[in-house]
Amino acid sequence: MYSYQQHDKSLPSGKSRYRRPHYYPGGGTFSLSFRLAGSITRPAYYKIKKLYDQYSGEVPQQVYWEANSEERLGFRQMMVGKTDRRTLNGPFHLHHNQRCRDILKETIAYKEGEHYRTLALSIMPNHVHWIVEHLSKVWHMGQLLGQVKSFSAKLSNMELGLTGQPYWQNESWDRVIRSQWELEKDIKYTLLNPVVSHLVKNWEAWEGNYLNPLCAEYAPLNTEVK
Repeated sequence: MYSYQQHDKSLPSGKSRYRRPHYYPGGGTFSLSFRLAGSITRPAYYKIKKLYDQYSGEVPQQVYWEANSEERLGFRQMMVGKTDRRTLNGPFHLHHNQRCRDILKETIAYKEGEHYRTLALSIMPNHVHWIVEHLSKVWHMGQLLGQVKSFSAKLSNMELGLTGQPYWQNESWDRVIRSQWELEKDIKYTLLNPVVSHLVKNWEAWEGNYLNPLCAEYAPLNTEVK
């Protein structure tokens, strides 16, 4: 059985802030998520679509500014004609371009084992879920995540002919896993993402999924999808 790691004071910790604060305790186990620039989550899409329809496309300024940054992005895209879910959820470079997926996998693999240990990974069409244990004696996990995003963005944009344009959203989502139960729950959530999204019927059939053999006992059953 893999035992989650919460904190090791001998390893570097760090804090950062973009739109929300982030804390990366040394030696912690993290649930990380990051998205392609220009894409929004399903809950955000449904919320802004309801409001957009409610106000017949004329969203009041108060409603706009009370929304979070992701929802405001959706409102702006809707105002220029991007009103369907597929258009708002895109781009889908991680689905349409095999090389972009490979670049991300290779970038993560570069420092695997020495600076972090990947426990589970799901590369979705427009976002990534990464369950990872911090090991580095040099960088905290926030710095390592930044390196993965920066390097993979540079190479992917070269592949796509989009050099100089945003590839990943600046903001990432992260949470410190604080119990064995949370670890199991987050691994299952990560690997079942493509099943919940109706991309495959079995999580093992999704090419972007990975489960560390150390965590094999946490492998989800596809029947767990509601």
